[in-house]
Amino acid sequence: MLEYKIATQDTATPVSSAARAKGPVFLLSETENDVLYLFVKKLISESPTLANLTITTILPEAEFIILNANTEQWVWQTLHDLRSESEHFLTPLLVIGETEWESLSDVTDAVLSSPVRQNDMVEIFGQLSQIQNRLRQLEALPKSIGQSSKNRLLLLRYFFSRDPQLLSPQRNYRAKAGYTYPLVQLLLNTRAGEEISFLASVHEAQLLNAKLVDKVNICPHCDHTQINFREICPKCASLNINEETTIHHFRCAYIGRESEYKLGMKLICPKCSKELRHIGVDYDKPSEVMWCQDCNHNFSEPALSCFCLVCAAVFGPEEAQIRPIQEFVISETGYRAAEEGVLPGSGVLGILKKELGFYKNEVFAEYLRLEIARCTRYKTPSTLARFNLSAANEALAEKQLKNSRKFKKDFAAIIGQTFRTSDMFTDLSGGDILIIFTHTDTASTQIAFKRLAENIHKRFNVELKLKYEVFDLSSTATNLDNIWETLK
Repeated sequence: MLEYKIATQDTATPVSSAARAKGPVFLLSETENDVLYLFVKKLISESPTLANLTITTILPEAEFIILNANTEQWVWQTLHDLRSESEHFLTPLLVIGETEWESLSDVTDAVLSSPVRQNDMVEIFGQLSQIQNRLRQLEALPKSIGQSSKNRLLLLRYFFSRDPQLLSPQRNYRAKAGYTYPLVQLLLNTRAGEEISFLASVHEAQLLNAKLVDKVNICPHCDHTQINFREICPKCASLNINEETTIHHFRCAYIGRESEYKLGMKLICPKCSKELRHIGVDYDKPSEVMWCQDCNHNFSEPALSCFCLVCAAVFGPEEAQIRPIQEFVISETGYRAAEEGVLPGSGVLGILKKELGFYKNEVFAEYLRLEIARCTRYKTPSTLARFNLSAANEALAEKQLKNSRKFKKDFAAIIGQTFRTSDMFTDLSGGDILIIFTHTDTASTQIAFKRLAENIHKRFNVELKLKYEVFDLSSTATNLDNIWETLK
């Protein structure tokens, strides 16, 4: 039974006014009892820093969650039910249990062991309130957002609200790669280890920074790390090999294994039947070598073979795939995306930057100023276009994950068919991209965007309606200040 102790006065470490707890608290116990309810209710009434807390029985209203547990198994099941729902993934959560279960540190915000004291609760609620205050600053995510992008932003907002937060891999022999990330596993509601590809895509989009902590060998056929490395005969691939002393009989020049010579306590040559008495006179032992019991081949070094314990595939060590295992922290780009609630074009934008080369905003602005002046002076057409790749990234994310290398190659080819080397690019916050189409009127620019959508549909079988705006740089009313004001 969990114990709770109420101190005679609030002597906890002072909590700043910014961290004063306020909002509804949802209580959930593994066993049916009202001890926790009475404890929290009395705590609220007696602690000035917790005076703005209320207790709710409606989970969607909760801004704080407390789990009162007797067993770790119940906590994990309850966390699975809570964290796999986007509405509760970010909610600050405290676990009170029989002990401070270390395995919960990555998926909860605090763990207290019984007996729980008032001062401890006041201090913890100060920390949870700082998390909730950060979450209150964020705008709600758009309802039209796709699930993949939503999961990315939820993870980034978890980092944002708990900064600094380190996402570390946990060893798990049940996981495909031998490691798992419990928090992300709960978010995606997936089996252990299957969240690694998701994290890799978020890292590739430059939303997370990574530090290598391990490398694991992966079966090329089933992606599991359960591989048995076996020494085999290099001639017949038999496993039936062992190390044995070699004997060289001087008289008949026969070379064979020591076991062939042994006859009781004596050494008898299997070729000439003569007894070997004195080493260095009758015989010598040139080396310890490996012998194959099946083909009688001897060798100094065995060959190495891999056997997958999951799919039973046999392959050479050079065929095994090496998968990096990393720990992650949010990057500056990810921090901005979490705050704005908008992903910056992700992998598709990365391909564009690599293939086309993007200018810094201030350099692009100067080129734009010169292009406007040139068009005005010589009456030649040029167009500025703005478009956003968020829809493209969402529609193509699944195909990119399935075959990232082929996707990048194909998408790069489409970009090369659509844009020219004389076109200039820059990116803005929120995923917007600006392009200067030199010597191109607005009608031709619109044709280029239509061609881009058609090529994407033809190559990836994805219907894509690109949203874009075009500005005629040759217009007499055009100037840089007006354009920047329009783009805001």
